[in-house]
Amino acid sequence: MIIDSEGRLFGRINIIDIGILLVLLLALLGAMLARAGYAGINAKVKGTAVVEVDCLIRGSLLRPADLFKAGDRTFITLRNVPYSSVAVVAIHSQSRMIAVPSPDGKAVTALPDPTEPYGKDLLVTIRERAALTDDGVVFGDSKVKVGVPIELEGFKYRLKGSIVDIRINKS
Repeated sequence: MIIDSEGRLFGRINIIDIGILLVLLLALLGAMLARAGYAGINAKVKGTAVVEVDCLIRGSLLRPADLFKAGDRTFITLRNVPYSSVAVVAIHSQSRMIAVPSPDGKAVTALPDPTEPYGKDLLVTIRERAALTDDGVVFGDSKVKVGVPIELEGFKYRLKGSIVDIRINKS
């Protein structure tokens, strides 16, 4: 018999010891491959650059200028993962608009939404130094792509929006 009644292989080696040794060797091999860059858990960083990200925040903000202004710093959260404080570069505020067709149906005009007179849409541009990879831009451990949910947070606000544009400044 290959395995005896005491769980030994050929009467000498315990099977549980072999299993533990095999698991340890595989973990060591995986760690070495990850450190060398051959695993999918870490991306090869090609460098860093200053990145500007436009965030669209749709909501009911009566006075957005009271919350923050260009030059301030705000904390961001990407995909429900807190990141860090970033610089606010620009803020553009616009009343909520709706599309109204002309009586003849040939043209459409954008007019302020009468159902939400105090509603404002914000386009906030933030700037941060980020890592560049083959797969795009990375803030900390989070990939930054168009459509990614983002939260801006400060002392008086917590605004949810999404990323609508990314610009890489290689200078």
